Amino acid sequence: MTACTARVARGSTPCPSARTPAAPTAALAVVGVVLQLVLLAASSAATVASPTWLLPDTSGIDGQLTETLNVDRFFGLWLVFNDETLSLSDKPFTILAPINSALPPLAEPGAMRRLLLDHVVLGKQLDLDIGADLRFATLGGHTVKVQNHNGTLTANGARVLRARVEVPRGILVTLDNYLFTPPSEEGSTSSSTTPGPPSLEAAATATTAPKANASTVAATTTTTTAAASTTTSEADTVPPALPTAAAHVAPPEPKPLSGFLRDVTEVLSFLKSGTRVFQHLLSRAQVNVSRMLTDDGQYTLLVPTDLAFQRWHPIDWGFYPFSVAEFSESVVVNHFLKTDLRADDLKDGQVALSLEGREVVFARKPNLTVNGVQVVGGDTPVAHGNILLINEVLFVTEEVVARLHENNRDKETPPLLAFPWIGAQFLSHAFLALEEAGKGFEHATRFLNMADLAPHVPGTGYTFFVPTDEAFERLGLGSADDSYLATGPGLDLLLNHFVAKRLYARDLQNGSTFTTLGNKTITISRNHGSISINNARVVKSEVFVYNLGTMFYIDHVLFSEDGLPPRGHQGSSSAGPFHVTTEIPEEVETIPVELNLETGDGKIQDDDPDREPTTSGPEAAAKTIEDP
Repeated sequence: MTACTARVARGSTPCPSARTPAAPTAALAVVGVVLQLVLLAASSAATVASPTWLLPDTSGIDGQLTETLNVDRFFGLWLVFNDETLSLSDKPFTILAPINSALPPLAEPGAMRRLLLDHVVLGKQLDLDIGADLRFATLGGHTVKVQNHNGTLTANGARVLRARVEVPRGILVTLDNYLFTPPSEEGSTSSSTTPGPPSLEAAATATTAPKANASTVAATTTTTTAAASTTTSEADTVPPALPTAAAHVAPPEPKPLSGFLRDVTEVLSFLKSGTRVFQHLLSRAQVNVSRMLTDDGQYTLLVPTDLAFQRWHPIDWGFYPFSVAEFSESVVVNHFLKTDLRADDLKDGQVALSLEGREVVFARKPNLTVNGVQVVGGDTPVAHGNILLINEVLFVTEEVVARLHENNRDKETPPLLAFPWIGAQFLSHAFLALEEAGKGFEHATRFLNMADLAPHVPGTGYTFFVPTDEAFERLGLGSADDSYLATGPGLDLLLNHFVAKRLYARDLQNGSTFTTLGNKTITISRNHGSISINNARVVKSEVFVYNLGTMFYIDHVLFSEDGLPPRGHQGSSSAGPFHVTTEIPEEVETIPVELNLETGDGKIQDDDPDREPTTSGPEAAAKTIEDP
């Protein structure tokens, strides 16, 4: 512990800014250090019962990186949490960090905490550089709108300087300014602040108690012994501005549907066919859409037909753009227009704006179109507006989908393979991918081809750490027989390169451990951006095998230091019972099944369109592939 962080732990003077000469480079990562110190004290203080702030775990962010990105001043502001009870989430995150030249607005500590949380998205790694407008809610409860203006990305008016910087567990986005102006103590917000859920902001201001004095605050962050003996003080009665995990506070009630959205939802539900995909996507975006509509507003909803979505629907397998939640939500929002338009009254060249400010242009010759897309049929009037059906999805192009696909390979569904192992789809696709890679994995593929792996690696949902050819050759295995790792101890060696869970790079945190299918434990270490698995270095990260699992290429054969099987060995494997899984990551959405939901009576029969298979074996593997 440095002298600076020791002072923070004692509740004394915070560390100076990372850009001050007195601050070492380590202070740039002060957020993670401070959070861990305060959590340690809080967990030992049995008599303290204050609510807890839920924050992302940024301890893996390298201080040198924040200095290089010129955002270390923003991370230094997180010291405002050093007097609070904290809980770190292991969920993925996105942090939108203003650069040092963006002066932080002056605000009292409570408002500053809420401002910082409004620059965090918890539970998602957002990709702003997909070329489409996006809209998402922050950890502080407010909404951020990302727009593409002729190739320049902006977020709530702030220019995006770096759209995607990968860090452990998350993504950093750098901005030239702050997204919001902090609310005043009375709860009023600046006119530039995007409105968020009223109940969140009301709770943040209505429950604010008088500020604790300096000695009381220090008492809450002193040593473990002092914290344990402290009786309830004024600081203990000050709840944080937001609901948190430790306090088990129920999330704020969603805003009731506006009259227009309620009527639209009802009218679309009456249709037996034709708009089910849009209904499905609208139900997912309903919360954000309702925040953007007013009860007395007038709107027009352009509803693409199912055939419009079918154009983007892969045949049997492939990438479906609307499996990317942020993208599909933005598309839905931009089909709501800010005015009540009737087909017969529309003029040639008339312009209207979507809820996110996207422009649409109507034309009347030879038929009524919007942005070149044909309007199908006539008006469907509802209270506060109108519904028009269209035969294409607006704002979705081949170029946008190609970029989206490139950044979301893990959402691509695979073809069902009968070869090499029909009951082991991940293993089969991984094997073929390594074969196609050719040079560099010849030894891995020949050993896999002869090994009795399929019963141990059935279905989907795995991570495979693949040694390169050089790794095998350094051990003298370049000339080993193809069946050298087929059974017994050799098979165990192979199984120790598989983990029965789909892992992303963000999951490989320093010090984390995982159990292999060969019942060994691997330990992860990180050093200046490099990832190691035991003593093997990752040379290529996140090679997605469709949505079935992940491969990481490594430069060493794991556990080879424990001894290699003798040439011509025989024997049984010491691996445990066969592991069966058909897991697909929870953040990967399956392709909506609305197009095939009609039964004989014309009713929709699908209580949970995202239900994942629970069976195993070859039949389950086939079902996993075919369900989307």
